[in-house]
Amino acid sequence: MIEILPAILAKTSNDYHHKLKTVEPFTQWVQIDIVDNVYARNQTIDAKVVSSIRTKCKLEIQLMVERIENWIDPFIKIRPHRIIVPIESAREPLLLVRHLKQHQIPFGFSLEPHTSVEILQHLVDKIDVALLLAVNPGFSGQHFYHGVLDKIRKLRAMRPDLPIEIDGGIEPDTAKKCAQVGATILASGSFVFDHPSGSHDASAAENDKIEGATYSEKVRNSIEALKESVENIIPESAV
Repeated sequence: MIEILPAILAKTSNDYHHKLKTVEPFTQWVQIDIVDNVYARNQTIDAKVVSSIRTKCKLEIQLMVERIENWIDPFIKIRPHRIIVPIESAREPLLLVRHLKQHQIPFGFSLEPHTSVEILQHLVDKIDVALLLAVNPGFSGQHFYHGVLDKIRKLRAMRPDLPIEIDGGIEPDTAKKCAQVGATILASGSFVFDHPSGSHDASAAENDKIEGATYSEKVRNSIEALKESVENIIPESAV
């Protein structure tokens, strides 16, 4: 079964709270994007904000940061269900794997659109998931990079049982294409959250006042559309 993860990229605590509580009734998992304004030119919330808001959802933390060593331990303390870090920032990837394994937190590397999957050749058996970015890191609403489809095939051939997550530009058409070539987890931000009726910088109360249940319904319908697009998909066999 293919998992659909709403992806939250939030600059403020109010924005994070609103998105999280809007999507919470409709999903078991949520991806939280953390950007440091160095690895990518955007600045989001940090571990303190994430830990301050309780949720019943399982959290996947995707770090898009330059100095992983400054960010990893505060998120380990939160005890998320999965942590993803960029392979491009991992100066000592094997030490990082060992560190996360010691804390018994499922862990994986993300790859930027033009990073070859061969970089994971000696790591693929040591990780719990691989995340392939289909857009440049740090911003939502970008166009899907179709070259990621061939990367999914290559990664599936390297390790057939590895969960492969795709993040960026995911809507029903691209979700279906990714699932057909072997992706098992799909993270979507803009398609789920970016509706003209919902102000992401407003508080939850302000959005409810403007839209009532309408914005929540649109979020729910977006998630359902993604799920329907990958139902009954039979992926290609690994070559």
